Amino acid sequence: MIKRSARWEQFKPSIFAPSFKNRIALLLLLASLFAASASRASAQGNQFRVDYTVEVASTGAHLFHVTADFQGVREPAIDLALPTWTPGWYTVENYAKNVLRMKFTDGEGHALAHRLTRKQTWRVETGGAREIKVEFDYFANVLALNQAKITDDFAFFTGTQLFLEPAGHRAAPYTVRLKVPAGWQIVSALKETNDREVFTAPDYDTLVDSPTEAGRFDVTRFEVEGKPHLFVSTPAGAYPQEKRERLAQMLARVASAQSAIFGGLPYEKYIYFYFFARAESNAGGALEHNNSHVAFGRSPQAAPEDLTGTASHEFFHLWNVKRIRPAEMFPYDYSRENETPSLWVSEGFTNYYGSLATYRASLRTREEFLQSVAGAVGGVELNEARAFVSPADASVSTWLCYDTPCAFEISYYTQGQNLAALFDLSIRHDTAGAHSLDDVMRSLYENFYKRGRGFTEEDFVSTVSRISGRDYKDFFRRYVVGTEVPPYDQIFAYAGYRLERASHKSPNLGVRFNATEQGLEIVDVGADTPGARAGLQRGDLVTKIDDARPRSSPGGGFSLTNALEGKIDQNVKLTVRRGADEKVLEAKIGSRELTDYKLVEVASPTPEQLKVREGWLKR
Repeated sequence: MIKRSARWEQFKPSIFAPSFKNRIALLLLLASLFAASASRASAQGNQFRVDYTVEVASTGAHLFHVTADFQGVREPAIDLALPTWTPGWYTVENYAKNVLRMKFTDGEGHALAHRLTRKQTWRVETGGAREIKVEFDYFANVLALNQAKITDDFAFFTGTQLFLEPAGHRAAPYTVRLKVPAGWQIVSALKETNDREVFTAPDYDTLVDSPTEAGRFDVTRFEVEGKPHLFVSTPAGAYPQEKRERLAQMLARVASAQSAIFGGLPYEKYIYFYFFARAESNAGGALEHNNSHVAFGRSPQAAPEDLTGTASHEFFHLWNVKRIRPAEMFPYDYSRENETPSLWVSEGFTNYYGSLATYRASLRTREEFLQSVAGAVGGVELNEARAFVSPADASVSTWLCYDTPCAFEISYYTQGQNLAALFDLSIRHDTAGAHSLDDVMRSLYENFYKRGRGFTEEDFVSTVSRISGRDYKDFFRRYVVGTEVPPYDQIFAYAGYRLERASHKSPNLGVRFNATEQGLEIVDVGADTPGARAGLQRGDLVTKIDDARPRSSPGGGFSLTNALEGKIDQNVKLTVRRGADEKVLEAKIGSRELTDYKLVEVASPTPEQLKVREGWLKR
């Protein structure tokens, strides 16, 4: 029982026996509150949102069943488009070729008229319906960086393969519910909810840039700056726990080194998806995403130290290309190629910082870092195409030969890595050590990404010029848009180094190959080469050289150069697996002249040179 005070009695009549005016005022207040509540409910009901359900429908038939529920539709017709490519892997894949049994209905289950207006875009006539449902099966049978795969043990996809983009609604919120076989784990780069099967994304770009895996695999958890990080190793048991734990410590150091450049980590969590298996297409290697990266083809025998280089490169992409992005790809157009002349920054600078970050994290020595810088010079200057194809042009043309060879090409990865070191040392020299390429990257991050825009070539040049206090337009014209040879000795001398060149003969079989756990898979055989004369063919698998397996390379694969060392002008026996047959071929090993590049210290460096060097190589 609540005791009423004298004050309660004083006000009781005005509440429980109100006058006519008070009754009117009370009714108006209640009506206002009801109207506001109804308005909020109506607004929530009319908000455009999308709920996806992705079911592992058949492991044997490799089928996802996808249901998309578009709510709050206001248009008389709406375009729904499936991406044609996955950002970061510059190849059009046309994912709609894997779609089966697609149907469109309204919220009541009635069929809606629709037609294909572009190769991956469906225009749906809503007929006034405020809810549209789309259902289809997706054939997921290719394990690769830009593909989806379902096996008996796991299912993997990235959003670009499964999720339709509703035109005009890229900023809408999304939920994804996963239905997977009993006993399977789920790991997704999407945001978790209280339900382990339900994830969310704030917009379409986040939705399609978030890999998801379900199945049986190993998960190693660690924290960096209070944020969760997961190393996901597939298949389960492939990479030993002791190695995974040691690798996690190294990955944490790399993350901290890169975070220091930008003042913090730009995500709530980060996931490393590592498949210790070969990719089933040309899309092998590793691929960056908004808060994760995926890697294929690693050997279970690889030491943790051998995996940090790739991890560092992909991790730096968190900033460079996922956030600091060329204007031509901001925002992405998922329906076509997005040509840009600035991938030498997006990928090449990432190569440079991938190496620099492992050095700053004390995972490689000073000598190893300097050799990576000199190696990038060699990678450019030993390629005849460098005199014909500029870094800017190589960036634009990447869609021609990103994962298949062109007849005449040069890597903007290597060109950009080379230029990054030259920019870094030049800026340090211009500013007497006060500024560096780090400041350029921070400026691009703060002034472009955080302001919701991409950078142009002019933006890049003006940023470097402002930070260095010197006009870099001529440098850009000659060495980025043009194909002139940079003044290496002058720029490396800023840090008290000079470029040393030495020639030597290297054994040559005249083939290109992929290193696999089973051997060397031949992907191309040059005309009139030792390999061609021996009878090697594309698709052959070389399992032995002179009755011995090729020696392991640092990455855990096989090294042809190591295997042929000391055998120039000698005959060797190649054990080759061709389909179901095995044969032994004999090849006389040829040679080619190679030039090694090395950075060596100048005699008696000046105080100015030592200051630049100290800043450049500071940990």
